[in-house]
Amino acid sequence: MIKFGSKKAENSGRQGRHSAEFRSQSQQDSTFRSGATLNTFRPVEHDKKTDRQRERDLRNWRRRLGFMLLVVMTVSTLGLVLVSQFSGSFIEITSNATSLSQSDAATYKKLVDEYMSKNPFERFSFARRTANLNSYLSERAPEIESVEIVQSNLLIGKLKFNFRQPVAKWVANNNTSYVDGKGVVFKKNFFGQPDVAIDDNSGASTDSDAVTSSRFLSFIGQTTAEIAKQSGETVERVVIPAGAIRYVELYLTGREYPFKAQIDRNAVSQAADVAAMIKFIDANEINPAYVDARVAGKAYWK
Repeated sequence: MIKFGSKKAENSGRQGRHSAEFRSQSQQDSTFRSGATLNTFRPVEHDKKTDRQRERDLRNWRRRLGFMLLVVMTVSTLGLVLVSQFSGSFIEITSNATSLSQSDAATYKKLVDEYMSKNPFERFSFARRTANLNSYLSERAPEIESVEIVQSNLLIGKLKFNFRQPVAKWVANNNTSYVDGKGVVFKKNFFGQPDVAIDDNSGASTDSDAVTSSRFLSFIGQTTAEIAKQSGETVERVVIPAGAIRYVELYLTGREYPFKAQIDRNAVSQAADVAAMIKFIDANEINPAYVDARVAGKAYWK
């Protein structure tokens, strides 16, 4: 026996449940999308990633984070290195001079600051052209042989000046000129007076280029240093004889006779000839009135 009423009731129940579920879902969608317009509406996305996908995404995120940290550390390290080699100012000044006043120190510091203002990138030690800096200083203050810039603190450097030490001096019209072993002539001396003095008996004007020129003083300085280097002898006096304009007489310590030297010759070769004659004279126990070493390879005595 078929019970139509029962089946109909069952179908009606199913339809009722479906209708209730639809209304509930519609209410949820309506609540979730409240305030949405056609321009802002986006369909609801459900997370359908698997555990493996989530794990892969996490690994990628960690990799990107590690790369970013590496970049930050690298940039920070480079920044610290640059800062550690940058000298923004100089607050400490030392030198090899026996005495250096505060005013002189300030003057030389100003010269360094002027150079750095013209070449700001050279405040970094790795970019500094030391030879150019020393040349700049020597042109304006010949008594400076070199300067060393050492990092003191962060952004702060200290200056160490190396001043020229004279080997001879020349006095004219109450003006004293000094020359070092490299032949550089300068006016300001921070050391004791050199033992070698130049006696001008030439009778020439003190303004004459043959006597007062830097070339003449440079020759005296270099020759004096080279004689000491090549023979161990010390020049104690340099005389410009009467009427002489191109040569000088060098008196060595412990020897009464002079060595005549030509100022147009190379100082090194001139000193080599003097050193050779010293050995020859001492070996043969000769006591000359003078030794003439003005011509290369043809020195003689009288």
